[in-house]
Amino acid sequence: MEVLNRQEALVTNYEVLMVLQEEDQRHKKTKSAPFVKYPENVNTLKFEALQYLNSTSCATQSAEQILALKKGLAGFDLTKAEVLQIINLRPKKQVELYLIIEECEERFESKDVEDILRVVTSALPRDDDEEEDGEDDNMEDGEQGEDEMDVDNS
Repeated sequence: MEVLNRQEALVTNYEVLMVLQEEDQRHKKTKSAPFVKYPENVNTLKFEALQYLNSTSCATQSAEQILALKKGLAGFDLTKAEVLQIINLRPKKQVELYLIIEECEERFESKDVEDILRVVTSALPRDDDEEEDGEDDNMEDGEQGEDEMDVDNS
């Protein structure tokens, strides 16, 4: 066996979600046709992948947002894989970017990392930003988070 087209392009979770949704719609339309039958394991895989991707941030992304992010990140010396991970993970803290970008400290100054984060948060706003802002407000009212609670395990 010979591989003819080795990984033509990297695809984002958003693009995978769009392909799976289109395939799901096509499958639903042809379900009434008795001559078209999908193997059960393909249906299970598609269902589970759709379920997972719909629970991630890619479900709220749009092609325009991704394009705007790619344009915003074009000024930085990022690899295609790093841009892909930024799109899929939507980092909002420096530590998250340090995990995505290889040798981040050597390649970028702290200001550059902040600029990358600014581009990401402006191009790909996150739905969980409001939720975490509410949690931060509760923490300021004197409540301790789960990680900060003193627990006696004796």
